[in-house]
Amino acid sequence: MKKGLLLGAGFSYDLGMPTAYELTEVFLGLFNKQNTARLVAGLGNFQPYSADRPISKVAIGKSFDLLLEYKEKKGGNYEDLLSEIQSLSEEPGKSQPEKDSHHFIFGVFYEIIHAILSVYQAKSYEVLYPKNKEWFSKLSNLLSDSETWVFSLNHDLFFEFLSIDLEIRVSYGDIGRIEFPVSNIEMNNIISLSCAARKDYGVQSPGFFSGEHGVNLVKLHGSLSELQYQDESLICNPLLTKKSSLELMEEFKKIERMGYYVQNKRVPSGRDRAVTNSKGELDLVCRSMLTGGRKYSSTAKQKDGEEKLKIFDDVLRQLDQLTIIGYGFGDRHVNFRLSNAMARYDNLTIRIVDPARNKVPEFLEQFDYDSRIRRAMCGAAHWMDYCKSNAWDTKQMEGLKENTKYRAEIKKSAQETLKGIYRL
Repeated sequence: MKKGLLLGAGFSYDLGMPTAYELTEVFLGLFNKQNTARLVAGLGNFQPYSADRPISKVAIGKSFDLLLEYKEKKGGNYEDLLSEIQSLSEEPGKSQPEKDSHHFIFGVFYEIIHAILSVYQAKSYEVLYPKNKEWFSKLSNLLSDSETWVFSLNHDLFFEFLSIDLEIRVSYGDIGRIEFPVSNIEMNNIISLSCAARKDYGVQSPGFFSGEHGVNLVKLHGSLSELQYQDESLICNPLLTKKSSLELMEEFKKIERMGYYVQNKRVPSGRDRAVTNSKGELDLVCRSMLTGGRKYSSTAKQKDGEEKLKIFDDVLRQLDQLTIIGYGFGDRHVNFRLSNAMARYDNLTIRIVDPARNKVPEFLEQFDYDSRIRRAMCGAAHWMDYCKSNAWDTKQMEGLKENTKYRAEIKKSAQETLKGIYRL
């Protein structure tokens, strides 16, 4: 049987990563009327595009007004807010300075969201991963005897950590190598990354496992550690040939430190990051994390930059069983492809694993017959054990219940760290 996995935020919940609601709460908690007024005044003096292409302080103020309104209404999904700001830049009749301003603020918020997730990644790895790794030790129960395709909607590295520590071979599909110094003041501290040319990236890429046991991992919405280089023509990732998750975590921290310094000050960056190339020169890479309302286009036709969705389509036609873990079914580009695959391939079945979902999502209801769709109301770790043993592990269940207090500790620590970073 050919198995595949689709992982949502619920997969990483018991390992410490925030839900969308929690991330939104932390993000909005950084802002109030006083500091946003200071930010509008300060950011309005920036020249992010050039001195000849000024931005609008009024438009910047409108972006922050939207944020404060969203906070007052107790909005629960930061992506809705980012989508609204994206929409502002596309309104008919907007001047170029206004469009540029909204685009600039989207980049500022993007950088903060990325920083929040990066802080959570470090804190949760330190606090919860050691306590919960044993409960995820049956991960191999979800895999095929041959290659297993895993599609993750998460930006974190916990699937990679588990795979390395459990000695499960995992690949991003990369076949090339590229090196960067951490910065122009740390030229001898080298980061080695794997890479794949976007034009050659597909289900047949020789970097993916085929006919042998191993995981082909595709981060559909990008990753905290994935970078795009040379006008986004190269997809770059940390090497997965580490001896332990700790080695990969240390490499992630080095990737976060990549930069370029002028007069001992790091050049500020947003989604586009100023880094140092092998010659010690200023260069640019792009963060791959997709967020907001424009992750992918709304049509089925493949476009440049949507190679990962094409792989998802191609793999779905090969699978017998797709296990969906902890996904809230909020991404239309994913839902469309699931519905399309279920309509076209009669052999495809879906297992939905989610402790909070007691019914099939509406767009899949038409396929809820002859056991094509089954549900398991439990968490990721519970299912890894139960799917083979058909028995619940009470020790595991009690252990996972203790996560609540540790998650509160991680959240508090992350909030304190972020306030120190941004001084808002």
